[in-house]
Amino acid sequence: MIGLPLQDVENALISSTNLAYTVMYYIKHLTAHLFAISLLLTSNTVVADAENGLTLGIHPYLHATTLVERFTPLTEYLSKTTGKHIHIRVGTSYQDHIDAVNQGEVDFAYFGPAGYIKATELNENIVPLGRLSFAGRDTFRGVITIRRDSKITSLSELKGKSFAFGDPNSTLSNLVPQRLLNDVGIDLTDLDSYSHLKNHHNVALAVLMGKYHAGGIKEEVFREYEARGLKALKWTPDVPTHIFVAGPTTKRELIDELIPLLQNLHKQSGAALILNKIKKGATAIIPATSQEYDKLRALISDRPLLEQRKTAP
Repeated sequence: MIGLPLQDVENALISSTNLAYTVMYYIKHLTAHLFAISLLLTSNTVVADAENGLTLGIHPYLHATTLVERFTPLTEYLSKTTGKHIHIRVGTSYQDHIDAVNQGEVDFAYFGPAGYIKATELNENIVPLGRLSFAGRDTFRGVITIRRDSKITSLSELKGKSFAFGDPNSTLSNLVPQRLLNDVGIDLTDLDSYSHLKNHHNVALAVLMGKYHAGGIKEEVFREYEARGLKALKWTPDVPTHIFVAGPTTKRELIDELIPLLQNLHKQSGAALILNKIKKGATAIIPATSQEYDKLRALISDRPLLEQRKTAP
């Protein structure tokens, strides 16, 4: 049996009444581990391939296998139009993804809002290529979620409770939820326990299984688990959508080629399939500027610097 991280094992040790969710949890993690092993086994091929083509970097907001499936139609379209093979690189963490972009390991990348902000704080030469639009709606939101049978009715009641966050650099599973807690006077030290889990699905499952009283996830994942027993405690403010960028070492001629290919994608045959694969309901990739992220930049930059003093048992 493939060894699972201790934290994942702990998340799965629940009562037998939640057995179905435990099985689902293990299946998701086993798939992710098998995919990671396959990447290691083919690392030499990937390096050689990247030398002759382009690399699209993606932050691990979902399981790696899911992300490869979602972005393959886009890379196939771009490979056909550019004449270059495009390899997908899924970061091992949000920070790994940021580092890969800033160190020139990828040619272009897909970022969540907070990841983009952090990356540009480290290197201002990152170039926006376009961001997702949903039939004219250019923002999305997250939620602090609890179990449907929870007696908690307000954020302030989370003081002394346990909380599941996502990756430390995640917009909607960590940074914005922490700010919402701060706004009602709750610091991490006021929580009974908390942990940073790998992605939004892990957070949703951990709350659903009763491992934590509450957690932060994006709306897309919340809707997937809502019928299974989650409910919304507090919605986040709307934030700008995910963005495609070129890395600081990407050549200008490639940037000039990618911008129209991405921003005119919605006009092409088969565009609906490509865009919906990336994110359900996406209808176009629209022009993007760094200034569009200034409100979120202020929101998460103004938060106190929080240290991980407590972790869940």
